[in-house]
Amino acid sequence: MVAEVNADGPGSPSVLERYYGVNPVLRVGIRWLLIIALTALAFHQTFASLAVTTREGGLGGYIWTVPLITALVAIAVARRNRTELPIHDRQTDIIVGVMGLGMAVLIQAALLERYALYFHVLRLDVVAAGLFVLSCCIVLFGLRPVIRFAWVWAMVVLAFPLPYFLVVVLLGGGKFAAGAATLLIAAIGTGTAVGRTFRRGVIGSLGAWVVGFAVLIAITELTPDAPMVVYQQVPAVTALSVVSLVMYFRSRRGAPKRLLDRRVEPLAAKQVWSGVPLVAMVALVLASCSLPAQVSTAPVSRSSPERLEQGRPLNVPSGWTVTQRHTYPQVRRLYGDGAVLVRQYMLANAGDPRWDKLSRPRTVVVDSTVSRRPFSFDTYPARVLYGLTSARISAPRHVDLGSGVTARLVSVVDDNLLVTWNSVQFAWGDSTIAQRVTIFAVDNHDPDAPFPTPSTNVASNLRTLTTLLFRGNAVLDQRVPVFKDEQMLTIFAHALIAAQIV
Repeated sequence: MVAEVNADGPGSPSVLERYYGVNPVLRVGIRWLLIIALTALAFHQTFASLAVTTREGGLGGYIWTVPLITALVAIAVARRNRTELPIHDRQTDIIVGVMGLGMAVLIQAALLERYALYFHVLRLDVVAAGLFVLSCCIVLFGLRPVIRFAWVWAMVVLAFPLPYFLVVVLLGGGKFAAGAATLLIAAIGTGTAVGRTFRRGVIGSLGAWVVGFAVLIAITELTPDAPMVVYQQVPAVTALSVVSLVMYFRSRRGAPKRLLDRRVEPLAAKQVWSGVPLVAMVALVLASCSLPAQVSTAPVSRSSPERLEQGRPLNVPSGWTVTQRHTYPQVRRLYGDGAVLVRQYMLANAGDPRWDKLSRPRTVVVDSTVSRRPFSFDTYPARVLYGLTSARISAPRHVDLGSGVTARLVSVVDDNLLVTWNSVQFAWGDSTIAQRVTIFAVDNHDPDAPFPTPSTNVASNLRTLTTLLFRGNAVLDQRVPVFKDEQMLTIFAHALIAAQIV
């Protein structure tokens, strides 16, 4: 309990009594303003990162759609009559709230670094933000009102991006697939908003699918070059708004149209000021937690030396010959419409004792992918593309390849192929189109030596994305890397870059 302080002398109402006499709607607004301010403080880095993701056309930009739709659904649910009893056990509220706040801090402080390699796929900081808001509501409003909005809070789980990414991969990986996957959020939200009965909920969800796909098809036909966020937000928000309004006016034909039909009940959880220091302190702790260093898997060092075209192979450097060439159009599921991975097996014209003690000509594999969604190169690192869920990968070394290109050299022990291999990876281009190049050399120098291959089917992509959820990036690190082919790869990469620039 908070002590009452008389501001105007004996017998006058205290400050708290005046506050509790304020209109309940205003008091609810004050508490929500406090929650929003604390969330903005605690997760300012997260919101800045999401803004960059959205600007760069990343799939993670869909996350902005979740709170917007959730807020609209909450307005609809709030119109329904209050059903919970005005009883609040403040001890239970505080205990449950503290547990949620503690989990938010643990996720932000411990798990983010463990999953740093898959930061953009998992976005655990967004999970922590949702948990923080939920816990603040429990502390400041009470557990019973939060439970009344249980289905609304369940929608916050949709901000966890891995299931969304799985659906996008399953649907093909392009902008249309990204928009269609977001319609799932709109359908669930619409069903919850209008679902006073099960039948109304089903009708609302089906209506959202119809309206959403109509808008999505219109965007695809009329403005195919629209940013990714347009495909993700406009159809979903339009579907929810249109269907909800139509069903609202239809159910109230001939009746008064009011935003809130029921009387606003007084807030039962009054003794909340003791919880304000708690949530404020946790917000300061979360604000001090930094996001993991989002090291790009293929830093775009410079602009491309020539106009990039999807599906075009690289020029062969002098002294090497292409023996095989394969294309993998399936990578469009990860890297966007039109993306094709071109694989070239290049054989040295002559052997070199520095690279093979028997002076056998070495073979390297060059994989190149041009994407109109360059941010996806960071979203799906090599472990996802090549299904390396059981490989031990070293920490990367930065290698200067000249001509303004900086590459990353890694050593990998592949227990599936039973080989150890080194790879060099670099990228060039700009924010609208870029090319990532990966060069492999295995320690097996035989002509039929196995090389890692890209995932060629949806099941493999889904399995890899699901597996990474249960494994952190620190579990299968190679502690003592061996860079046997560093010199050969560096020299070859210099020649390869020179062949593209000429």
